[in-house]
Amino acid sequence: MTAGSPMASKHVLILGGTGRVGSSTAASLLRTHPDIRISLGSRGMESHGAAVLRRPELRDCPWIGCDARDAHSLDKALSSSGVDLVVHAAGPFQGDAACSPLEAAIRHGVPYMDVCDDATYAQRAKRLEPAARAAGVPALSTAGIFPGLSNVMAADMVTRHAGGRAPARVLYSYYTAGTGGAGPTILETTFLLAGQDVVVYRDGKQLTVPAISNRRPVDFGTTIGTKSVYLYNLPETHTGRAVFQAPSISARFGIDPGVFNVAMILVARLLPKRWLEDRALVQTLAKLTAPLVALVDCFAGDRVGMLIEVELEDGKVLASLYVHDHLAEGMGAAVAAFAASMLKNPPPPGVWYPEEACSVPDRSAFFSAASEGARTFQLGRAAWEIGSTPRRFGMGIYL
Repeated sequence: MTAGSPMASKHVLILGGTGRVGSSTAASLLRTHPDIRISLGSRGMESHGAAVLRRPELRDCPWIGCDARDAHSLDKALSSSGVDLVVHAAGPFQGDAACSPLEAAIRHGVPYMDVCDDATYAQRAKRLEPAARAAGVPALSTAGIFPGLSNVMAADMVTRHAGGRAPARVLYSYYTAGTGGAGPTILETTFLLAGQDVVVYRDGKQLTVPAISNRRPVDFGTTIGTKSVYLYNLPETHTGRAVFQAPSISARFGIDPGVFNVAMILVARLLPKRWLEDRALVQTLAKLTAPLVALVDCFAGDRVGMLIEVELEDGKVLASLYVHDHLAEGMGAAVAAFAASMLKNPPPPGVWYPEEACSVPDRSAFFSAASEGARTFQLGRAAWEIGSTPRRFGMGIYL
């Protein structure tokens, strides 16, 4: 990038910018757009030092003291820093009573995006669309890797191959080795999701099933192989249903080693739901288990895989596959790709989900940036071509 390019004058504030997701996003943005200005927002300055130790390339990114859940703190950060885009990466999102960063962005007329992975939060954000339109603010919710990149991969298959008709079925399947090296937040998020019943759609009917249920073996290609994944209450089920009008849609997630999945099933079945809805208790539980999880992560690695399958009206099944050796790097690239798209080609004012047509106007450029460093990135293939052993298969009776 040259100093005269449109991106050179842009200023991005990343809330949660000193965390694993936020710092990975900042590093990826700086790598692809070295003249962009990035500020890292967090509650404590000590986290900025830790982020710079982890990622020295962020040493010139200033710290802005900001609590993503405090309206006054957000107003102060947005009114004094000349921000062109605010990226909300300060998870977990589960249990938040309000979309405070989005509300602040609307008040200050600042474009916004988040990496939300909570269905309730995403729906609450969508309800702010009239306010965003009235303020002329473009906003994008659930713009991470999954959900986020995965949603756009599904939308690309639907747009290119469904002929304007609703697909019959959309299945999202995700895998990480251990916690994927993405830090303690993903551990908290998984515990919080264990306390949520799962909403899925099958043949046009909404069904509610227990969290981490309905095991399905999924072939993530030659690098990962076949892994077990389980139903979780993820926002792409709801957003995909709204956007694609697919009668059947669900999202699954699985972890290596398999004992992690067993442990999470036990957590979901044995602990009182009120405990798993209590952010403070879950944070304590995550801290207590973090040393053991970190030890396992040392052996498991931090690979991530996503398989998105779309069954068309005529019965043809398409699939898209993404594999990255490092979840944090893949997440950073995906969020940075959304941020670059928001700065260069923002959607109209309003609150949008990634699979909506206007969210990412240039999908080719987006996919190129979002898949940076990926080991595998295949879009819209016949489903039997994707697996580690090429073969034909159907979607069976899975939800």
